[in-house]
Formats: sequence, C-alpha cells, structure tokens
Amino acid sequence: MPPSTSSLLSILLTLSSTLIPDPVFAHSHLSHIVVNGALYHGYDPRSPVKNPDSNKTYNNPRPNHPGSVAWSYAAFDDGFVAPENYSHPDIICHIGATSPKAHAPVRPGDLIHIQWNGWPVGHVGPILTYIAPCKSQSGCAGVDKTTLRWTKIDESRPVLEILPNNENRWDVEHGRAGIVGKRWATDVMVAANNSWQVEVPRGLARGAYVMRHEIIALHFAAKRGGAQNYPVCFNLWIEGEKEGSVTLDGYDAREFYRDDHIGVWVNVTAPALASYIIPGPTIASWAMPVPYAQQTSMLLRSEGTPVVVTRSTETVLWTAEVTPTPTGQAVRHRYHLRG
Repeated sequence: MPPSTSSLLSILLTLSSTLIPDPVFAHSHLSHIVVNGALYHGYDPRSPVKNPDSNKTYNNPRPNHPGSVAWSYAAFDDGFVAPENYSHPDIICHIGATSPKAHAPVRPGDLIHIQWNGWPVGHVGPILTYIAPCKSQSGCAGVDKTTLRWTKIDESRPVLEILPNNENRWDVEHGRAGIVGKRWATDVMVAANNSWQVEVPRGLARGAYVMRHEIIALHFAAKRGGAQNYPVCFNLWIEGEKEGSVTLDGYDAREFYRDDHIGVWVNVTAPALASYIIPGPTIASWAMPVPYAQQTSMLLRSEGTPVVVTRSTETVLWTAEVTPTPTGQAVRHRYHLRG
C-alpha cells in the first residue's frame, strides 16, 4: 500500500538529508534501490553499533534493516576492498558479506536505480554491474557467495572521455567533476545525485538473482595495490521466462581482477592518459547498459514490498513485525545486539 502523504514526505526529507554528499567523507554504501518508483532498502555498515540498554559498543556488522534486499557486510568505516584481497571472498559482495531473506521483485526491461549514500568527485573510475542466479529453495537467502557465478551486464563504457577545450571546467568549479578536461563514469554518477541506472536484462529465466554493483576508485591507483573496490550486492526476483533465452557466463568474482591490470594500476592524473582499459570479464553480448544521457536522478513514489522465495520458483510477500524506515535502521529495541 502506498504511504500516506505525511509518510512519503518524511521519507523524502530523510533521503534528501542522507543523500547530500559530505565533502570530507570519503567512502560510501548502498542507500537504496528504486524500481518503478518503489524504494527497497540498502545497508549502512558504519559502526559502532550501540546497545540502547547499556553503554557497550560492538565491532559487529550493524543489524540489517528487516526488509532490506541488500547484503550486510563489515566495512565499519564505509570503506573498500583492497587489491590484495582480489582472490578473497571479500571481493564478492564486500567484507564478510551475507545475504538477506528479502528480494526486490522486478521484470525484464525494468530500470533499477541504484542510489549511493554519496561519492567524492575526485575518486574517479569505472562503474561495473554483474548478475548471478541462485538455485536454492530459498532463492538467494543465505546463499554461499563463493558458489555464485557472474555475468557482467554493465561496465559504464566509455569510462573515460576526453573533452575538448576543458569544457567540463564549469563542473569542476561546481564540484561535479574529478579532473579538468576529462569525464569519468563516476562524474556522470555524481551529476545524477550519486546514482546509477541498470536495466534488468531481457531474456533471463524467471528466478532469484544477486546483482553485484561496484565502483573502483582509482585516485590512489598510481601505486600498485592502491585501487579501492566498493562492491555492493542485493537480491532480486526476476519475473522472466520459464527457461530464459540468454546464456549466462560463469565467472568467479575472485578471478575478476589482478592488481597489475592496466585498469587497476593506473595513474589517472597523468596528462597523457587518453584512454582506459576496463578490468574484469567481457560484458555479455546481449546486455543493454543504460547510456550516459539517460543516467538521471529518480524520485521515489512509495515503499516497495520485497518478496521471500519459496520452492525456488514461487514467492510470497515479505512481512515483518516493524514498519520499514527510509534510513535503513529498524526499531532498535527489537533488533539490537546483546552482550
């Protein structure tokens, strides 16, 4: 049921205060996704987690929002996965990531609007998106992330554009571009209120999937091992064809990148840098990335209702004891950690 006018106003006000990027805060997380105007909650990993019944704090992942479709993880500083961990499970969906029960229902051809909490303009780099099917009876709930096999469906090409006559100087002066005379994919994202749109691929078989969305920040990448990967994952239920008409790839995320790849070890401030080689697997031939011209902000209209997968081919509407809140924080007296 759509929220009341006062409830929706409260959501919009909370999101507007949440999504204004802090010029000092250097890291970010998935605030939420929006599908056809419906909002599905992300995950805020920042610590410390406080027990409201005592003065204790915990270095544990913050409890996930009860209706969140986003994976929880333990990057307490809102930070990144370093290249030294490219072969570690942390690169899959972030540090110590675990899957929630809820899935966002979507249809082939839908645009998923992925909203980051903020992004520093100087942290330039590519924006990549992958998808992996889940075959268990509960869909992607509690899935072993090391068993997921991925297909790349977006790589924000062209990641780097050289603009004539420094034509984006205005954007630089107004804090919306990273390097004068060059436009990176992250500049496009920042200009769209720190958000990115991805099309749900057409031809996918009906079922549960994890979408893996990632920014690789290259501002320290002139030094080997200096790249910063920000992978975030969320669960989807796709109302596709029974069998599907496209062939998925089978890439292991722990084999996506190498720390010596030219797209990971690169000096983005070098004046001579005129092109960029995108790291990771080849994008699927049938994928339909959303072009830069269509990367715009999207206004939510209502709270979305996630689903829970049953029998791997059926779903029921998600329900909970508490009313979802737009900040990703549930009612604390029911969901805090006890020591």
